[in-house]
Amino acid sequence: MTMNKVIITALLLILVYDQLSAQNPNWPQPDKAEFEYSANVVATIQLDGVISNNVADTIAFFDGSDIRGLSTPISLGNGQYRHFVTIYAHHAIDTLIIKVYHQGTDHIYEVQQAFIFEVQRITGSVDNPYIINIYPDNDAPISLLPVPDQNTLEGEVFPVIDMAAYLVQPDPFDVDWSYTANPNLVVQFQGSELIVSPMAGFTGQTQLVVRATEQSMAMMMSGGNNASRATSSQQYAEVTITYQVTPLYLPPLWNPAIPSQGILLGETFDNIALHDFENQFEGPLIKYDYLPLIVEKVPPSPIPDWQIITHSETTMNLVAKVNYTPKYQFHHPDDKLAAFVGDDIVGVAQRNSINGLYYLSIRGDNINDSIVTLKFYSGEMKDILIAKSTFLYQQFTILGHDAYPYVVDFTPLLPVVPDLPVSNGTYVMPINIVDPDWIGSLTFTFFALDPTYPQYLFDTTNATFCVTTDLNQLTTYYQDADGDGLGNPLISTNSCGLPIGYVTNNYDCDDADPLNITSNIVATETSGSANNDGYICSGAPVVLNHLSGQSYLWSNGATTASITVNPTVTSNYAVTTTYSSGCQTYQTTTIYVEGTVVMISDNDGFGSLRQVLHCINEGGTITYNQPTIDSSYLTSSLVINKNVTISGLDTTSRPVIFIDLTQAPFGLTIDENKTLNLSNIDLTIGNNAANKDVITGLGNVHIQNLTVIKDE
Repeated sequence: MTMNKVIITALLLILVYDQLSAQNPNWPQPDKAEFEYSANVVATIQLDGVISNNVADTIAFFDGSDIRGLSTPISLGNGQYRHFVTIYAHHAIDTLIIKVYHQGTDHIYEVQQAFIFEVQRITGSVDNPYIINIYPDNDAPISLLPVPDQNTLEGEVFPVIDMAAYLVQPDPFDVDWSYTANPNLVVQFQGSELIVSPMAGFTGQTQLVVRATEQSMAMMMSGGNNASRATSSQQYAEVTITYQVTPLYLPPLWNPAIPSQGILLGETFDNIALHDFENQFEGPLIKYDYLPLIVEKVPPSPIPDWQIITHSETTMNLVAKVNYTPKYQFHHPDDKLAAFVGDDIVGVAQRNSINGLYYLSIRGDNINDSIVTLKFYSGEMKDILIAKSTFLYQQFTILGHDAYPYVVDFTPLLPVVPDLPVSNGTYVMPINIVDPDWIGSLTFTFFALDPTYPQYLFDTTNATFCVTTDLNQLTTYYQDADGDGLGNPLISTNSCGLPIGYVTNNYDCDDADPLNITSNIVATETSGSANNDGYICSGAPVVLNHLSGQSYLWSNGATTASITVNPTVTSNYAVTTTYSSGCQTYQTTTIYVEGTVVMISDNDGFGSLRQVLHCINEGGTITYNQPTIDSSYLTSSLVINKNVTISGLDTTSRPVIFIDLTQAPFGLTIDENKTLNLSNIDLTIGNNAANKDVITGLGNVHIQNLTVIKDE
C-alpha cells in the first residue's frame, strides 16, 4: 500500500468515525412481512469490558445499509438489562454486521466481528447473554494466546512459529511483531513467522518475550514513521515463550542389523525381538517403525489395458484407499485399480489426484453374491498386484466414503510393530503372512527413533523376507557381530540372500572379539630382511602355530597344532580349530615370498630392488615388471654381495636405477670376488655435488648389450 492510499484510508476511517459520533440514530424496526426467515438474540453490551445497563442503549443488525433487527431493552429488576432482538433475513444463513448506540457516550459503535445468522437459532439467554463488545474509538484491544513450550536438540533450530495463529484481534489494522533480545537465542521475524535457533553451546531453558503491536488509525495517517509510533496510542499484547534446548545424547543404533529371513511356502517367519538389535539408546522408551521398500519389477510389467466390455443397468460402488501396508499408500500417476468377477473386468478406476482415493463403479447384471476380486497395477513397482481380501457383489451397495474409505491392502507380508514394550522393555515384532500363496521377496526399512526428537535421533536398517518353494534357494547365514568375517554358530538365519552383518561360516567362538587374539596363527621365520614379518625368501622355512584348541585341520591336510612350510610363491594357509566346547574357529594367514622380479620403485620394501637382491640366489637374474615398473629410486647405497645379473627387456626398453647421493656415502659397492652384470640397465646418479664414488669395491662390473651410466 502506498503512502497516499494509507492517508486516504485513514481519512475515510475518520469520516466513518465522525458519522458514528452522532446522537441517537432512532433506527427503525424492520418490516417482518418482507422476510421469510427469522432468529433471536439475547444480548448485553460491554464498553471496554464494562457492562452497560442503560435503557437508552440500542443494538442494531444490518445487511449493508438495510436494518434486519433492532433490540428492545428489558429490565431484570436489579438495575440490569437484557437486549432482546428478533433478526430477519432473506436467506437461511447470512452474514450481518452489528452497530451499537451507547447512550452514555452518545456514540454509535461498529462491532468488528460479523454475526452469522442462522434461521430459527436463539443466540444467548437471560442467564448467559451474547456479549457484544464495543471499545472507545472503535479500537479493540488485541491479545496473544499462550504458545506451547518449544523444544529442540543441541545444535538444531526450533520449529518455526506463525504468531498470527495466536493473535486475537477484532480490528483490521496491521500488526508489527517484535521481541525482547535474549542472549541465548538467535531470533528473527519474517512477517509473522518467528524463527529461533539456540546460540552455539547453549543448553537448558530460557524464555523469549514476543510483542504484537497494532498500527492505530493515527499511525496509518502518519505512514507508520517512528516519531508517530512514539506519540500514538497503540494496542499491543505480549506473550512469553519458553524454549528448552536438550544436550545432545546418543541416538538409537541398530547393531547388529535385523537379519533377513527366508522360509518355504507354508512355514512362518520367526518373531523379531527388536530390542536385541538396537543397543545404544538409553531413554526410557523408544519408538520403532517401518516402511516397505518399493522396488521396480525386473523385467517390468507393461501397463494393463483393462477395459469394461459388458454394460449393465445395476452397479455397486466402491470408494477405496489403496495401501501397501498401513504405512504406505500408492501415489503414482500410472496406478490403476480394477474389479474382476472370474476373468471378466467389471470395473476400472484411476487414482483421484486430489484425495488419492479410487471411485470404482462395479457393473454386474445377474451377478449378485458373486465374488469380486481386486487387482492393482502399481506404476512404481511396474507390477500387477492381487488383493487377498475379496467381497460379494451386491447391487446398489456403496462400500466406503470419502471420510472412511474402504481400505484395500496389497501387501503380502505385514510387520506388526508394538507401540509399547510387552514386558521388561521387550519389543517383539511378528511378520504376518497376509497372502499364504505368495512367493517372492519383500524388503522393509526398519526405524529405531527417539520419541522426543525422531527427526534428529534415529537409525535405519533393511531386512528382506522371502518365501520360496525351493529349499536350494535358502542358505544358512551366521551372525558376525564383531565384524571379523567369522560367524557365531549360536545365532543363524535362513535367507534367500546374504543379510547385513552375517557370513556363511560358523567359525567364531567369541563374536564379541573382532581380533580373535586367542585363535590367531603365529608365523615364525628368519628369512627376508626382518624376522617374523611374514615376508620370506623363496623356499625358506616358516613355522605356523595355533595352540589354543583341542584339534586342528590345516589347509594342507595336517592335523597338528604346528606345521612347517617352505613356500616358493606367496601362499595362504588356513586352519580350522575345534575347541572342547564344540565351537570352531577358522583362521587364515598369508606368507609373502620375494621373487626375482622388481615390483615397486621404492628404495626398500617387499618387491623393491634392494629386497629382491637380498633374496636372489647366487648367480641369479633380476628383472623388472615392465612396462608397469621400469625404475628403482635408491636413497641409500646398494651393496652387491653375490654374483648377480640385473636385466632389462632390450636395448630400447631399459629400466633406470637412480641413486640419490644426497645422503648415501656412495652409489654401488661390489664385494670382492663378486660380479655385477648390467644388461640393458641404465645407471643414473643424482645430487653428486660432493663427487662421491658412483661404483666402488673390489668386485667387477660387466656391461652387456646397452647400459648408459650418467651423472645428473
